[in-house]
Amino acid sequence: MKSEFELYLEKKKKLIEENLKKYFIREDKFTKRLYEAMYYSISAGGKRLRPIIFLTVLDELGETRRTKDLLPAACSIEMIHTYSLIHDDLPSMDNDDLRRGKPTLHKKYDETTAILAGDALFAYAIETFLKTKTEYEYIVSGLEKLIKASGMKGMVAGQFVDTKSDYFKKDIKTLNFIHTKKTAAMIQASFTLPSILLGYDEQKINLLERLGLHAGLLFQIIDDILDMTSSSSVLGKTAGKDQKQNKLTYVNLFDLKQAKEFARKEADRALKYIKKMEITTGRLEKIIDIFLTRIN
Repeated sequence: MKSEFELYLEKKKKLIEENLKKYFIREDKFTKRLYEAMYYSISAGGKRLRPIIFLTVLDELGETRRTKDLLPAACSIEMIHTYSLIHDDLPSMDNDDLRRGKPTLHKKYDETTAILAGDALFAYAIETFLKTKTEYEYIVSGLEKLIKASGMKGMVAGQFVDTKSDYFKKDIKTLNFIHTKKTAAMIQASFTLPSILLGYDEQKINLLERLGLHAGLLFQIIDDILDMTSSSSVLGKTAGKDQKQNKLTYVNLFDLKQAKEFARKEADRALKYIKKMEITTGRLEKIIDIFLTRIN
C-alpha cells in the first residue's frame, strides 16, 4: 500500500504532465516534426523532480490556492531541464544512446533535430514562464532567477567546465563549481521560485536558496554514486559513463565511501534549513530523504 506522501507525489506528477501536454497540441506542416521531437523528450517519463519541488514548496508556504496561477513557471522548469538532457546526450557532449529508458532524441530522430528541439524548448520555456499569473515585478524577478540558474551563471557554466574539465585543476574547488552550477542551480531555482513569484521577504527567499543549494548538491553526489553502482536499466541511462569518460565526480576524486559521507553531510545541511523555515508537514524532509536513500 502506498504511503500518503507517495500518493501526494503521484498527484503532483500527474498535474505537471497533464499541463505539459497542453503546450504541445499545435500542429503546422513546417514545424510538426519539431514539435513531435520536443514532445518525444518531454513525454519520455522522468521523475518531474524539479516542478514537483516547486509545487511542494508552494504547498508548504500555504499557497496551494495559487497553484493554477504558477503552473506555467513549474512547467517551464521541466522544459529547461529536458532541453539540457537533449543537449547533454549529443555526440559532441556525453554521446549517449539512452535517456529515461528510451533512445535519446538524436538517435530517435537525428542530431540536427535534437539540437533544434533543445533550442526550441529553451525558448518555449521562457514563453511559457511569461504565462504565470502574478504581479509583473515578481515575474521579472522570477525570470531573472530562472535565466541565471540555467545560463552562464548556472547550468550552462557547469556543463562547460564538466565537459572541458581537462582545462582546469581536478580538485574539490572545480568539482564543487561543476556540481553547484550544472545540477544544483536548477534545483535551487525550483525551491526558490515560488517565494519570488509570490513576493515573499528576503529572509524566506534566502532560506529556500540555501536549502535548494544543499539539496541540489546532495542530488548530484548521489547521481555520481549511482553511475558507478547501478545498472542502465535502473538508471534509465547508460551506467558507468562517468568512469569511462574520466569525469570529475565525488566518486572519482575521492572514493565511494567518502562520496556517501559527503552526501549525508549535504542532507544534514538541507534539513537544517528546513527546520529554520518552521514548516511542520514533513514533505520537504521526505524529499531530502528520497534523494539520500536512493543509494541504500
